[in-house]
Amino acid sequence: MSSDIVQGVEKSWTETPPANPTLRHAIGEVVESQTWLDSLANPIQKWLLTFFGQPGQPNRKLKDMLNGTWLGHSVHPVLTDVPLGAWSGTMLLDLVWMGNEDEGIARGSDLTLVLGLLGATGAAVTGTTDWSDLDGTDRRVGLFHGLLNGSITLMNIASLILRLSGKRRAGIALSSAGYVASLFSAYLGGELVFAKGVGVNHVAWEGGSDEFVAVMDEGDLVEGKLTRVDAGGIPAVLLKQGQNIYAIGATCTHLAGPLDEGTLDGDVVQCPWHGSRFCMRDGSVVNGPAVYAEPTFAVRRSGGKIELRRLDHA
Repeated sequence: MSSDIVQGVEKSWTETPPANPTLRHAIGEVVESQTWLDSLANPIQKWLLTFFGQPGQPNRKLKDMLNGTWLGHSVHPVLTDVPLGAWSGTMLLDLVWMGNEDEGIARGSDLTLVLGLLGATGAAVTGTTDWSDLDGTDRRVGLFHGLLNGSITLMNIASLILRLSGKRRAGIALSSAGYVASLFSAYLGGELVFAKGVGVNHVAWEGGSDEFVAVMDEGDLVEGKLTRVDAGGIPAVLLKQGQNIYAIGATCTHLAGPLDEGTLDGDVVQCPWHGSRFCMRDGSVVNGPAVYAEPTFAVRRSGGKIELRRLDHA
């Protein structure tokens, strides 16, 4: 009898998981389930990808710049600090002004509001570029995040107009509402990065071996063919060109695509998912959307085996 009760309890927990009252659960239920976002995302994303083109085309260099390939770090999170910081200043100065209505405080408040708008423009452009490569629920959360930020920007533009036309208190009310909304939007941005891994280095946690480990027979490595191996717990991709053998991480640092399934152009491998390209000689990024280099390996031949040792931790 007691066994039946235990089995019944186990079954109920399996079929109906306990409710999760966290904010993350609310976002999963509310934002990620909004399928209507896909009908809006599809044409926007298609246009963006067509506009930026393929690796080697002129507009692709613009995409690399906006992604942050030149910086070795995503540009978007750098720029998001500008509007959030500036509008925090606006909020504080507005509170002071409400107490003394000092003209200098008012001008300072308006200035930080404008600075935030300038930063928001840059953050919107770079964020949209990063978003163009997302799919699934990541794309939905990213689009909702972007739409919310766009609405906040419009609210602050309207606030500035009200302030300059002598309706400062109404302008303060509008920008204050926008500031509260920006806190939730910032949370969504954190959800994309910390919970979904968008914009992070997807090989940062892969250790690899500090000693040489055998990965395959030398005779089995085909000239000019990308070959995936396991190098002490980290996937690597090998390329043999003449007497040279190159090895870099097999997981794309952008969104974890399999580089061994990509295409090869000389000594450059292109990820099959989003077109990031890496040099097989040193793991450097040739073009984005990836911004982080691939980990590289020292290669040696020993006893008919190919052995690898991790050189860096990208």
